[in-house]
Amino acid sequence: METRKLTCEICKNKCHMTAEVAEGEVLDVSGNGCMRGYAYAMQKVEEELENSNPS
Repeated sequence: METRKLTCEICKNKCHMTAEVAEGEVLDVSGNGCMRGYAYAMQKVEEELENSNPS
Protein backbone atom coordinates (compact mmCIF):
# COMPACT_ATOMS: atom_id res chain seq x y z
CA MET A 1 0.00 0.00 0.00
CA GLU A 2 1.21 3.49 -0.84
CA THR A 3 0.55 6.70 1.11
CA ARG A 4 0.27 10.09 -0.57
CA LYS A 5 0.21 13.36 1.33
CA LEU A 6 -1.49 16.46 -0.01
CA THR A 7 -2.82 19.81 1.12
CA CYS A 8 -6.38 20.76 0.28
CA GLU A 9 -6.85 23.96 -1.73
CA ILE A 10 -10.63 24.16 -1.56
CA CYS A 11 -11.04 26.47 1.45
CA LYS A 12 -8.98 28.58 3.84
CA ASN A 13 -8.40 25.67 6.26
CA LYS A 14 -5.78 24.07 3.97
CA CYS A 15 -6.22 20.63 5.57
CA HIS A 16 -3.24 18.29 5.39
CA MET A 17 -4.58 15.00 4.14
CA THR A 18 -3.27 11.50 3.58
CA ALA A 19 -4.57 9.21 0.86
CA GLU A 20 -3.98 5.47 0.95
CA VAL A 21 -3.54 3.93 -2.50
CA ALA A 22 -3.28 0.29 -3.54
CA GLU A 23 -3.21 -1.22 -7.02
CA GLY A 24 -3.98 2.12 -8.67
CA GLU A 25 -7.05 2.82 -6.52
CA VAL A 26 -7.65 5.26 -3.68
CA LEU A 27 -8.75 3.23 -0.66
CA ASP A 28 -9.09 5.93 2.00
CA VAL A 29 -8.54 9.62 2.69
CA SER A 30 -7.88 10.99 6.17
CA GLY A 31 -7.23 14.45 7.57
CA ASN A 32 -10.00 16.14 5.61
CA GLY A 33 -12.11 18.64 7.52
CA CYS A 34 -15.13 18.28 5.22
CA MET A 35 -16.49 16.21 2.36
CA ARG A 36 -15.29 18.80 -0.16
CA GLY A 37 -11.75 18.06 1.00
CA TYR A 38 -12.37 14.34 0.70
CA ALA A 39 -13.62 14.78 -2.87
CA TYR A 40 -10.66 17.05 -3.68
CA ALA A 41 -8.18 14.44 -2.44
CA MET A 42 -9.87 11.64 -4.35
CA GLN A 43 -9.81 13.66 -7.57
CA LYS A 44 -6.20 14.85 -7.21
CA VAL A 45 -4.79 11.42 -6.43
CA GLU A 46 -6.80 9.76 -9.22
CA GLU A 47 -5.48 12.40 -11.66
CA GLU A 48 -1.91 11.74 -10.49
CA LEU A 49 -2.41 7.99 -10.95
CA GLU A 50 -3.82 8.47 -14.47
CA ASN A 51 -0.95 10.76 -15.45
CA SER A 52 1.68 8.37 -14.12
CA ASN A 53 0.17 5.35 -15.92
CA PRO A 54 -1.16 6.54 -19.30
CA SER A 55 -3.07 3.88 -21.25
